[in-house]
Amino acid sequence: MTKCTGASRFPPLTPANGSLDETQALEYEYVVNSRRKSMAIRSSPYTPTVLQPWVKLQLAVAALLTPLESEAAVLGVLSVTKAAYGIYAHTLLAEKAGYTLEQVKAMLAGTCPSDITARQGAIHTLAIKLAQTRGPLDMESFESAVSVLGRAGVASAVQQSAAFMYAAMMLNAGDVGLPLGVDAD
Repeated sequence: MTKCTGASRFPPLTPANGSLDETQALEYEYVVNSRRKSMAIRSSPYTPTVLQPWVKLQLAVAALLTPLESEAAVLGVLSVTKAAYGIYAHTLLAEKAGYTLEQVKAMLAGTCPSDITARQGAIHTLAIKLAQTRGPLDMESFESAVSVLGRAGVASAVQQSAAFMYAAMMLNAGDVGLPLGVDAD
């Protein structure tokens, strides 16, 4: 995993450095004053302008799946994208949601643990397939997911996978590594 060097591809825009226009200042205040101040927001090198659309998307898809199911999708995407900060943060979040460290490591390696639910396994498998696919999802994968999740469940799994694919692309574009002081495994 890469380490944050302190250099940023997207340097922070803050009121302190006088680099915010009026719209950016409003977005900055929204993020800073948000009740949902997470570790990702506090340590992200992204500016409020880049962060705001991601926050809105995450809030929109947050309730579509259970926390364990959401993490199954996220870990599936991360097994393909290898976004260093995402792996770091979602290892912690997946454990908090209820997965063991061994399950998380397996899922990040693209393997579906035998001791998770069929729904969690179907979501993880679908997320991996979606992250790898460069074209329409094949009918066999779609029907396999529908047989476990139903159409509404597949739609929810696709939404969560796509939302995190967006996050992983931003993390990789910004080369966001591990926070300073965190050792790579």
